[in-house]
Amino acid sequence: MAEKKPAKMSDADLKFFEEMLLEKRRQLVAAQNDSEDANVFQSQKNQSGDTGDPNSSEFASDVNALETNFKLADREGKYLVYLEEALTRIRKGTFGVCKVCKKLIPKARLIAVPTATKCVNCKEETKRKERDEARMEMAKIFAEEQRKEMLRKQAGR
Repeated sequence: MAEKKPAKMSDADLKFFEEMLLEKRRQLVAAQNDSEDANVFQSQKNQSGDTGDPNSSEFASDVNALETNFKLADREGKYLVYLEEALTRIRKGTFGVCKVCKKLIPKARLIAVPTATKCVNCKEETKRKERDEARMEMAKIFAEEQRKEMLRKQAGR
């Protein structure tokens, strides 16, 4: 009986996705640089003594904008890591292969989510298991709280 060859994307498809990922990385790095330039400007403004009244709505707006920028930077940083991991998988020839079932991930999914490591079915199954585990953990916590409450009531008799 012949051994089944592992799933692998064609070289043309790997090249297509490599170019897509490199462009996404380039855009992300450019956007981060633009954001850093804006932060340097704001920092220089603040150092010049123009910090504004901490009770003003403009100050609150600046603080909210800063928090949003930090969250976006964190998210973009994580996405940049995912892009790099996907590029590594391309170099290894494992890009586009589901890490669970080892089948090819449909191209439409990879176009929508080029950093995907699981096919839709395996991703949904993973999420379902995570939800079930979270529910079980919450049930355990609730049961333990109920047990403690019952013991407190019994001790109070």
